[in-house]
Amino acid sequence: MTNNYLLFRVAERLLGVKLQGAIEILPWRRSRPVPLAYSYIEGIMEYRGAIYPVFHLAQVLGLSRTGPIGFTAHAPADDELRKGQSIILLEEGGKPFGITVDSVVKMVRLDDPKSLPAESKGIDMKLVKGIQFVDDQEITLLNFERLFHAG
Repeated sequence: MTNNYLLFRVAERLLGVKLQGAIEILPWRRSRPVPLAYSYIEGIMEYRGAIYPVFHLAQVLGLSRTGPIGFTAHAPADDELRKGQSIILLEEGGKPFGITVDSVVKMVRLDDPKSLPAESKGIDMKLVKGIQFVDDQEITLLNFERLFHAG
């Protein structure tokens, strides 16, 4: 079956999620921190009367970003580091949530994956639905059903 997928980048990886679960794409903004929350939860935000937990997707997936190299490299402030990032508001299984991404790429029609790959280099497989290749680019398709059961 073919569906529309929203493609985005996180830590230089091209990822996708079914468009039907997407609610809104917002420029990154600081969310309210949640005391004693897991480190991959950035906080919560209110949008149109609903409360969304916001997840740091790179950390959930175990992806690392490249940072400054060398002893004298200037470490940018968090807000400076987040410039250009977005928050995608989604809903999965009736649960609204947000994910932070480095950039939103485009919408594309893809066939749903038939089987789950055994592994994908450098990514935690708990949220991976499958992998597709378009124009020799690997696209990792995500399914957030297990996001709220992870821990």
